[in-house]
Parts: sequence; C-alpha cells; structure tokens
Amino acid sequence: MVRTIKLVIYYFLYQLLFTTIVTIPTVWVQLMNNGGDVNAFTGAETSTTMVGLTMVLSGIAMIWHLIHFKYVKFNLKSFSEVSGKTIALSIPLIVAGMLFINLISEFLGLPDMMQDTFRAMSRNVLGIISITIMAPLVEELLFRGAIQGHLLRKGMKPSTAILIASAVFGIIHFNPAQVPFAFAIGLIFGWLYYRTGSVVPGMIGHFINNSIACIQMALLSKEELNTKTIDLIGEVPTYLLFAASLAVTIGMFLYLKKRLPAAPSYQEESIEVTNE
Repeated sequence: MVRTIKLVIYYFLYQLLFTTIVTIPTVWVQLMNNGGDVNAFTGAETSTTMVGLTMVLSGIAMIWHLIHFKYVKFNLKSFSEVSGKTIALSIPLIVAGMLFINLISEFLGLPDMMQDTFRAMSRNVLGIISITIMAPLVEELLFRGAIQGHLLRKGMKPSTAILIASAVFGIIHFNPAQVPFAFAIGLIFGWLYYRTGSVVPGMIGHFINNSIACIQMALLSKEELNTKTIDLIGEVPTYLLFAASLAVTIGMFLYLKKRLPAAPSYQEESIEVTNE
C-alpha cells in the first residue's frame, strides 16, 4: 500500500506543479494586457484552456514518471499484446456495464460538482484531449498497471487487488457523482487487466466512456444533461433497459471468463523501481 499512496501523491503533485507553471505566466500576460487591472482579468475561456493544458502536461509527466522509473512497461508494442478478438469481445461488456452503472448513478442522484467545468472543457480542444486521451492513458497506466499490477505481483488475491485499485480510482475523483461510477467501472477495467495482463482493454473502454461523456456535454444543454433516463423514456422502458444492460454485463463477463486464456502468472517483480 505504500507504493499506492506514493503514486497517488505523485499524481496530484504533477497536477499542482503544472497548475502553477501554467497559471502564473497566463495571469501575468492577462494583467499586462489589461494594464495591471485585476478586475479586467478575463475568465471563462482562458481558465478552461489553462485547466486543459494543465491536465495534458501533468498527464504526460505522469506517464513519463511511470515508465521511466519502471512502475510499468508500456510502449507501442503493448497495443498488440492483446488480440483484436479479445478487445472486440470486451467492448460489449464495457458498454453494457457503463449503461448499467450510469442508471444506478442516476438513481442515487448524487450532486455533480464538476459538471460546469467538464461542459466547458468539452468545448475546448485542450479540454477534449485531456478528457478523451490523456485521462484514459494516465489513469489506466497508474491504477491498473502500476497499482493493481504491483499488488498482484506481490501475491495479493486478485479480487482484493482489483477492489483496492478500483476504490482508489473512485476516491481520487472526489466529485460525488463520479466516485461510485468510477469505482464500479474500475472493477470491470481491473478484471480485464487481471485476465489479459494488459492495460489496453481498459484504455479503450476508458476512451469510449470519456468520449461519449464528452460528446454529450458538448452537444446537450445543462437541463438536458440533468434529465434522467426515467424522465426521458418513461419507467417501463428504463427498467427494461436496466435489466437488459445488467443481463449483457453478466452474460459477457461469464462468456469472457470462460473463453479468455488463463490469467497470466503475476510473479514477484524481478526489476526494482529505479531511484526517484
């Protein structure tokens, strides 16, 4: 657990570092352009760009850190480690799971404290890149590859390793509306990582989830985003959709559990993490 805590700290430290690096010169330029008038500082678009740039740069730094210090082994060849058939079969599991979990999240009705920020980012190029590309890459390498992978190689029971990595993944989102969803979808990504030994299925699933969310936030109004499925299509269709998504999730899980090759052997790490 020490490594888990350390990596999460690095994750936030990189965000803090690049927030500072991006914010100070941006604010200085704004003030100079406005004659030093603090009240004339322009906000919305500049702030969104700053957040997007911060997330992209901190994401790149975290990926470099994980690979450079040998927390994970990842390169272009990693994308060919899992067969196209396995990835194709994983997608129905992921999409059905996303739908099922989202319906539960709607039922819980937890507040979305980040909705306005994400809506703004979904209309900004850097914001889109940070949501749809950087987040899937960084978070799967960190939570599945570096954290869950380490726990498995230390001999931890697979179910426990998946639960811990998914719980940390959920908690670091902080936003009440995201925490249970991230935890639950993390269980699916974590199981796929355990059975395949690759972060690629999770990355693809993460990309699909974030891209759909990004498109919705970009195209729909705030009122439309807050409209629940049950209010949109009615009770009976919602319950049928809930049952169908649950059935597909369970069915695909059982099918993949039977059809996928045996989980790789997770041995004690032979290469220690280099000094940081």
